[in-house]
Amino acid sequence: MNRFAFLLVLSCVLACGSGTTPSHTGQQAQAVCGTPASSETLRVMEGLRPHCEGCHVVGARGYFASADAFQSLLVADTRLVNTANPDDSELVRLLEGTAKGAFKQMPIGEKSYAQLVADGTAKLTVDEVRAWIRGLGAQQRDTRPDPQARRITRLSATQMQRALYQQLGLKHDDFFFPAKEFGFEMAEPRDDDHYPLQPTDITPSPRQHATGARFYALGGGSVMYQVSPDRTPSPTFVLTLTQVSQRWCRRALSMPDNTALFPKGATRSANPDEVKATLKRWSLHFLGERLTDAQVDELYTDVFVPLATPTDTEPAYVGACSYFIRHPHWIFY
Repeated sequence: MNRFAFLLVLSCVLACGSGTTPSHTGQQAQAVCGTPASSETLRVMEGLRPHCEGCHVVGARGYFASADAFQSLLVADTRLVNTANPDDSELVRLLEGTAKGAFKQMPIGEKSYAQLVADGTAKLTVDEVRAWIRGLGAQQRDTRPDPQARRITRLSATQMQRALYQQLGLKHDDFFFPAKEFGFEMAEPRDDDHYPLQPTDITPSPRQHATGARFYALGGGSVMYQVSPDRTPSPTFVLTLTQVSQRWCRRALSMPDNTALFPKGATRSANPDEVKATLKRWSLHFLGERLTDAQVDELYTDVFVPLATPTDTEPAYVGACSYFIRHPHWIFY
């Protein structure tokens, strides 16, 4: 490392770690390091924590993993907190149950946060959150990787199976029917064409080895077979998720009256406007993100069109569906 680079790194460390007014070089470093969390921000974080950290303590949306995570991932994200304008802050809308994204309220459940406040369950009021946002100045996100920060923790194989069942409108009976082996309840695959998977340590356990092998490939462990859980993004995991997502999307699309992917009465269409409307809806469904028109056009051109045929749109819809499941922003990561 040359002398100039060393001084630049040193100035960044000093600017981030001290409360002194930075020099010109330090100002650049401070912009990289991000705005520190204020005492009022920490108070708001602690007030929301009991009702939010159950789902938001790890992963890409691990806002409550630490004060730095809360500040950088939530407070300094203009998509969630519009400083000085609580009415235009998605965080406030989520707390009040009027959000515009994939989820209308937080926490997910019967009652919104505002209703919990009204019941006396939550202590920090929405008015206090609004006042805090009005008092926030301009916020700079920390763009540096933190070696001590929590890494994204992906789902276990069992959780992924349940998540895919939920998002695709599938269930255990779509893949298995009851059977017995020496008097024990077993899960017999209806066929292997749709790549069924099932944990080997639960009841009913799968009769076929391939069913359990896919579970292991997605990182599932087994006490009985002495297989350790593995949540790393290994090539085997990626390959298996690719295969399963394609087969399960095809299965979901072929099921009549399945409203998980299409509203009741809607059908697959080759009309570009209707396809783009579906891609927009699926982005909210699978990623929790609202695509711009330009992003939808790009997705339609790059993913859907190359897979469509003059007589059949099924391969294109299957490809688009599995694309969202394999996307790094898949909402269940």
